Amino acid sequence: MNIQKLKYFIAVVEYGTISKAAIALNITQPPLSASIKSFEEELGVDLFNRVGKRMHLNTTGELLYERGKELLASTEIITQEINEHHQGQRGHVTIGCSTIANLTIIPEVVHYFNEHDIPITVHVKEGNAAYILDQIRHHKIDIGILRNVFNKEDLHATALLSERLLVALPPSHPLAKNNSVTLEELKDEKFFLQHTTFGHGISDDILEECHLRGFSPNVIYWGTETLPMLSMVKRGMGIAFCPEAFSKLEGFDPPPLLELSDPVIHSKLNLVISKNSVKKAATEHFIKVTKEVLKDLDTH
Repeated sequence: MNIQKLKYFIAVVEYGTISKAAIALNITQPPLSASIKSFEEELGVDLFNRVGKRMHLNTTGELLYERGKELLASTEIITQEINEHHQGQRGHVTIGCSTIANLTIIPEVVHYFNEHDIPITVHVKEGNAAYILDQIRHHKIDIGILRNVFNKEDLHATALLSERLLVALPPSHPLAKNNSVTLEELKDEKFFLQHTTFGHGISDDILEECHLRGFSPNVIYWGTETLPMLSMVKRGMGIAFCPEAFSKLEGFDPPPLLELSDPVIHSKLNLVISKNSVKKAATEHFIKVTKEVLKDLDTH
């Protein structure tokens, strides 16, 4: 299979038309059209349904597009690793995660790399679950660290850690000095909840439990990051929910954090990778170290 023609084919699919793809590739339309036609002849299949000047990707083309992206990603990884090996480097890994993971887990992994003289460069992209999963699928991110629960055939998720959910109360709240609180006791409060961008998240569990107890919470704020919610709770604006990791965050003075005793809800932290990509040696190493670091943190 001609890799250059495969790249041209993928560009045409992603840009939608020959003309737009030609502009992006910095070539003229005639040679690009000829390349696509030649590619189909070499493969012995039609990749597009053609109606006049319009081209629509057919099912065979869809299959090639998905597998072709995987192939290009694999060739890029091989080239990258060969160059890094030649230069005496161990490689780099790109991680997609939330702010809290970047504040708690990633520093521990980087510390481990430094302590053991492992020359792996860590690139971090913060974002919500939908963004991270999209980046994984397009091979822009090697690993995602997510709390959302989902079921997708092209992704593989491994549970890294399970944390108990805590309730954040304003400092002046009558229950703030307690060790725990029930959801029933919070039914008249103003709720701050995490917006679930993909799959099933913390807020979904909370809403389900509220409904089981016969009430709908007064949600006055939806957000994608928990830290801003905790800051607003501290100012007495409402209540919020967060995993235990926030109680161990250095340099941050949180509002009172109580255990949610009824129901007991756990938030799972998942490591997500694509089933359809070749893992780099650096990626494998990062996964191994992350599991060791989290196991060590869980025992302290």
